[in-house]
Amino acid sequence: MASSKTFSLVLPILLMNCFALLGQCSRPHNSKEREDLVTAACKHTLHFQVCISSLRSVPGSSKASDLKVLAEIALNLSTAYAADTLSYIYKLQSSSSSSANGSNNIRVSRCLSDCVEEYSEAIENLHDSKQALANGDCDQVDMLVSAAMSDAETCEDGFKDMQSEDSDSISPLTEHNLYFSELCSNALAITKLLV
Repeated sequence: MASSKTFSLVLPILLMNCFALLGQCSRPHNSKEREDLVTAACKHTLHFQVCISSLRSVPGSSKASDLKVLAEIALNLSTAYAADTLSYIYKLQSSSSSSANGSNNIRVSRCLSDCVEEYSEAIENLHDSKQALANGDCDQVDMLVSAAMSDAETCEDGFKDMQSEDSDSISPLTEHNLYFSELCSNALAITKLLV
């Protein structure tokens, strides 16, 4: 009888120790196991995978401890991609002017010229947004980055209009415009976390 009384007294203590040990196993033991700021910020974006891959492509971003630094990195990534897209448009213009394809070539050339203007404006808006971020004016950042996104949409719309006239025409910039918009959207989402 004494052994069953001892067992009934010891059992709750053993169970409490087991639960305590299980609780310790589920908690992270070091900073690598905890969620970093990049992951936490990207969870608030519409394009999580693009956010993670683009931010992590920048050395030091995973060690960032400040959302403002991540917002600045996101704006820099958007600006750099806009500049790359503008270079790509110039290449398309040179190859378009060297090929002879009649009226379709003229329409493509016009669309590309419009896209040069739109992306030049987008780059300017993004440069201004970085200054607004430095000044802590998140509303201005929102307005300028949204305008840059509209610039890319306007570029794409020019090709859609052309496609409505000629169903064989497709935009050579759809992927670029889409990715640029996703980068900008992520920058906006991260900036909104600062408010």
